[in-house]
Amino acid sequence: MTPKVLGLLDFKLPEEIIESVTTSARIHVGPRCFDFHSGNPLVYMTSRSKFDTLLATKAAEAGAEFRDDTLVQNLVRRASSIEVQTTHGIFEAMIVVGCDGMGGSTARASGLYARWDPSEVAYAIESEVPIGKEAVLEFMGAERYFDVYFGVSPAGYGWIFPKDDHLTVGVGCRLNKLRDGPQLFKNFVDSLKELDGCDIPSPRAHLVPLGGAVHVPVVGDRVLLAGDSAGFAEALLGEGIYFAIYGGQIAAEVASEACRKGRFDADFLGSYERRWRDAFGTDFESSYKMARLSYLENYDMDRLAKFFFSAPRFHECMMGLLDGSIRYRDVPKKLAWLYLKYKLAKLHLPVPA
Repeated sequence: MTPKVLGLLDFKLPEEIIESVTTSARIHVGPRCFDFHSGNPLVYMTSRSKFDTLLATKAAEAGAEFRDDTLVQNLVRRASSIEVQTTHGIFEAMIVVGCDGMGGSTARASGLYARWDPSEVAYAIESEVPIGKEAVLEFMGAERYFDVYFGVSPAGYGWIFPKDDHLTVGVGCRLNKLRDGPQLFKNFVDSLKELDGCDIPSPRAHLVPLGGAVHVPVVGDRVLLAGDSAGFAEALLGEGIYFAIYGGQIAAEVASEACRKGRFDADFLGSYERRWRDAFGTDFESSYKMARLSYLENYDMDRLAKFFFSAPRFHECMMGLLDGSIRYRDVPKKLAWLYLKYKLAKLHLPVPA
C-alpha cells in the first residue's frame, strides 16, 4: 500500500499487519539499474489476506453482518428490491455494491457486462518465496529497496516486493500479448540471481484491469460496481487498492443517499459515475498514456531510461505519485521538457542540453 492509501482510512493501520516498509526503489532496465531514494516510506508491504481480514473486521464493528464463504450466484431485480441469491440462502436488499473483482458475478448477473476485452486486462502471476527474515532484510539493504524489472515481459514488467519473511516475486503482461504465463514467470525467476538456490512455490495468477483502457458500465438499477470489478486500477504502476478504497467510499455515499431518498434507478445512481470520474478518471487516462508510451504498447524503455530515470524532476514525480503529493494528471506537464528531448532523440534530431 502506498502512503496515500493510509490517508483515506479513518483508522490507524495496525503495526502487526505491516510486514515491511520500503523507502527506496530500484528500477531495472536490462542490465542497468536506477535507484530512487526517499527519506519517507514509499510502500507499506502487507498481505492481502491480513488487510482484507482487517477491513472485514472494521466493517463488522461498524454494524455490517459479515458472511464468509457465501458466494453470490445471481441477482434478481424486484419491483421494490433486489434479490441476492447465494450459496447460503437468499437475501433481499435495496441496493447492491459489487466489489467482487474481475471474475465476480455481480456485473454479469446484473447485466452490466459479461466479459473483458483482453486488451483491457493485465495478467499477473506471482509466488511467495520464503527466504527468512534475515535474508529479507539483507535483500532490502540499509536503503530498504523494492524492485521493478522492465524488459522481462512483452507488455508488462516484473517485481520483487520484500515482506516479513518472504519475497513476493511476480511478472505481468497485457493479456492480448500473453503466450504462456507459467513460462513467462519461469523465465523471469531464472533471470534473478538473488533467487539462485531458492525453492519457488507454485505461482498463482490473477487478472488486473488496465485503468485507462477500461470502459465498462458501473451503474445500473439498484447496482453499483467498485474496485477491480469497475476497472479501478492505474496502468503505470499497477496500483489498485487506493482507487478501490476511494471509489468504494464514493459508492457508499451515493448508496446512502439513495436509501435516504428512496431512489435506486440508474439515472439517480449516475452521480456515482460522475463523482469517481471527477475524482480520478483523468488520472487513469494519464497513467494509461504513460504506460503505452513506455512499456505497454511501444516498448522504448531503453531510450526513456536515458532521458528520464536519472533526472531529478522524474524522481520527484515518482515519489509524489506514491505519497499522493502529485497526481497522474500533473505528470505530463512536469515532464514536458524531458519528453521533448526524448521525442527529438527518437526522431534523430539534435537534443538541447
